[in-house]
Amino acid sequence: MKSKRLSLGNRYKRFFLDERTALIAALVSILILPVNYYFGVRSGGIDVVGLYDLLMRLVLVCTLLYSLKTHKLLLMQAATVGLLFCMLCAQSQYALGKLARQDSETYITMGLQGFIFLAGERMILFIQSFVCVSHFVIHAIRRQEAIRVSINQVSLLFLLTLLIVQLMIAPSLSFERDYILYIWTLHLDELFIFILVACAELILMIDQREYTGG
Repeated sequence: MKSKRLSLGNRYKRFFLDERTALIAALVSILILPVNYYFGVRSGGIDVVGLYDLLMRLVLVCTLLYSLKTHKLLLMQAATVGLLFCMLCAQSQYALGKLARQDSETYITMGLQGFIFLAGERMILFIQSFVCVSHFVIHAIRRQEAIRVSINQVSLLFLLTLLIVQLMIAPSLSFERDYILYIWTLHLDELFIFILVACAELILMIDQREYTGG
C-alpha cells in the first residue's frame, strides 16, 4: 500500500514538474481566451468586468509561465496568488451573481444535469476559496507543512475533477448554444489555468522545503 501511494505521489510530481505540462497548459489557456470572449459577446454572457477578467488572466498566465521558465520564485509566487484571486473573483461573480439571478425553476426543468451543474458551480467556488486560503497557510506556517501541502494537492485535483464534470454537463443544458459554448470555454480555460497553478504550487513547495531543510 505504501509503495502504491509513493508511486501515485511520484506520478503527480513528474506530471506537474514537467516543463511541457506548464507550457501546454499556458498556451491552451491563452488560445481559449479569444474564443471565450467571442461566445461571451454573442450570448451576452460577458460584460466589461468579464472582459477585464480575461485580460488579467492573459497577463497573469504569461507572467506565471515566464517565472516558471526563468525560475523567478518571487514572481512565481505573485503570479500564482494573482491567478488564484482572479479565478476566485470570477467564479464568485458567476456562481453567486449570474446563476443566483436565474430562476431556480430553470434548473429544475433541466432535470438532474441542471441540479448537478448548479451544485457543481457552488462547489467549485468553495474549493477555490479553500485553495486560496491554503496557499497562504502553506507558505506562512511551516509546522506540519507536509500535511497541508498534501491537502492542497488533493484539493487542486478535486477542483480539476469538478471542472471536467462541468464541461461534460454544460452541453446538455437547455440554454442557447452560444451561452453553453461560453460556459464551456470558460471552464476549459479554468481547467488549464489550474493545471498551470498546480505546477507552480509544487515548485514553490519544493523550494520552501529545500530552504527550510525539510
